[in-house]
Amino acid sequence: MDNSPLQIFTQVRTYIDEGKYDEALQELDRFEKRGELNSKANINFKILKSEVFNRIGKYENALSLAEEALEKCKDPEDCLAILDATNETAYSFWRQGKLEEATKAILKNEPIITKLKNQKVEGVKNREARTHRIKGVLYHTGGDLAEAEKSYRKSLSIWEEIGNKQEISSVLNNLGVLNRTKGELHKALGYYQKSLFLYKEVGNKDDIATSLNNIGNIFRYQGELEEALHYYKQSLSTWEEIGNSQFVSLAFYNIGEVYQQKGKFETSIRYFKQSLSLREEIGNKQDIALTLFYLISASLDSNNMKSAQRFLDRLRDVESFEDNAFISQLRKISEAALLKTSPRMKHRVEAQELLQKVLEEEIIDHSLTVMALIGLSELLLEELKISGDQEIFTLLRAMVSSLFDIAKHQGSHNLLAKTYWLQSQIALVDLDLLKARDLLNKAQEIAESKGLRKLAISISSDHDLLLNQLSDWENMVNKKASLKERLEFAQLGGLVVKLIKNGEITSPEIVNEEPVLLIILSENGIPLYTKNYVEGSQLDGVLVGGFLSAIIKFSQETFASEGSIERIKHQEYTLLLRAKKPFLFSYIIKGQTYSAMQKLEALTRIIGTSTSVWDDLLRAVKTSKTISAGSKNMIDELAKMVFPSKA
Repeated sequence: MDNSPLQIFTQVRTYIDEGKYDEALQELDRFEKRGELNSKANINFKILKSEVFNRIGKYENALSLAEEALEKCKDPEDCLAILDATNETAYSFWRQGKLEEATKAILKNEPIITKLKNQKVEGVKNREARTHRIKGVLYHTGGDLAEAEKSYRKSLSIWEEIGNKQEISSVLNNLGVLNRTKGELHKALGYYQKSLFLYKEVGNKDDIATSLNNIGNIFRYQGELEEALHYYKQSLSTWEEIGNSQFVSLAFYNIGEVYQQKGKFETSIRYFKQSLSLREEIGNKQDIALTLFYLISASLDSNNMKSAQRFLDRLRDVESFEDNAFISQLRKISEAALLKTSPRMKHRVEAQELLQKVLEEEIIDHSLTVMALIGLSELLLEELKISGDQEIFTLLRAMVSSLFDIAKHQGSHNLLAKTYWLQSQIALVDLDLLKARDLLNKAQEIAESKGLRKLAISISSDHDLLLNQLSDWENMVNKKASLKERLEFAQLGGLVVKLIKNGEITSPEIVNEEPVLLIILSENGIPLYTKNYVEGSQLDGVLVGGFLSAIIKFSQETFASEGSIERIKHQEYTLLLRAKKPFLFSYIIKGQTYSAMQKLEALTRIIGTSTSVWDDLLRAVKTSKTISAGSKNMIDELAKMVFPSKA
């Protein structure tokens, strides 16, 4: 073969960018057999092979080659190679769960990049872009999402300047994962779709499958499990076609998680086992440990304690061969989960101690810390229900406060909404009903605004339940109910268990409300528009008067809460109130409030953008006259369009 090393390495780079890793390795192996590896060619050979091994999941092999390349970089002219090898070293460490080693490695690149930029060395920009991207991944893993985003954007800016579509799409994928972690699902999906479009232009099947897999993740987090399966199976088919065992194992793993959420635990276990088999062939201990962790979880869900114990024993074996803090924390959380199933107090105390150890250790991965906090909260709650000890309740409150701090630090809207939900239940047990409702409103607003629809539906359903139970809670306030009585009545225990199940929420079925009355009032409580949806005399004057009294009281006391929808329970009816100065929109219904709130918000928005109707409402307020027949007809038509057919 007459090709020069440069031509061969350029061809290998093309194969890597196209996701043709077998072809890349074959080309490298053919070149190695020629025995023409001078010092510089040998360094580049090892770096390229390290990159391929990192792509296919052979991280230990990748690390070994990258470190060998670094040892051979003695010449000052080898600076670019040092940057390449260091990037591969950091990536290998990260994939093996060695965050500290990865961070130390990547920081070595900074002074070299500064020096080469000052010297205007050609080729430094793409190395700088890769370094920023890996730094973003490391910040992300460590829970510093703000710094992760800064690093990703620096990388993206450089790649856009260079015009490398392959790398641009890779960073867009990273930004998608980042926004998914934060709970910004709409943004995440947008990044994934842009990334997928660019990957298709480049023609890299491997990365196309990655984007499909990530889109599947969005649907899974939204609770759209069938859609998630559709995308996961597409990515699985592509990865099987190109023979990427590392990512075939990921697809099996994700499909297993979906079936676990669907409650099909045996199917879930079958997919997890397929993932485990491939991951054991590849040999990455962290991936093996993570799959065993979910096999333990699915076995416990199916009440197969013997199977869970066997998988735990295998996880202990993995831990014994690998000094890895991530694996150690996975084992502690898994062992605690198994111990929690025992009726013996001794075992439950041991479970508490294990989870407490995780919380006292350095944060390796925030998701593990969250699991430990929620698991410990469940144990404290069970102990609290038995003892009624106020000190334990204080500890439980501290656990939830720690969850809140993590959510704030990460900028995770998903976790923040769930934590507000938990805090609302804590406030209920404290008999602070106003605070409980305020926290539920905050939780729902976050979930709604960030596209977490199923979570928003569940929170709204919980708020409806609280409205129906208000008189019971008020009775508890009046009779000064004991802590044990309050805990028995609260939904706190069930909510903690929901959060433990993979952190996902299954929302109740949405049932359309029964419309009763639509009213638009001035800020002073003067009705400007009224539409009655109840036939005949079923809605008498006394009841309407009661509605108006409740609405006017809200208008006078809390009109400043513009932007949110307030709920008031009046007999068997729920009054939904939306302030949009200088008006108050009220939709009175029977039944669930979630879809009714969406409709009221839509009607308010449409009227607010209709200049003629809005101006006529303003005129009616100023002149103390009724709105025009034309405006009334327009609102009638808008209401007919927005609300149910009965409306």
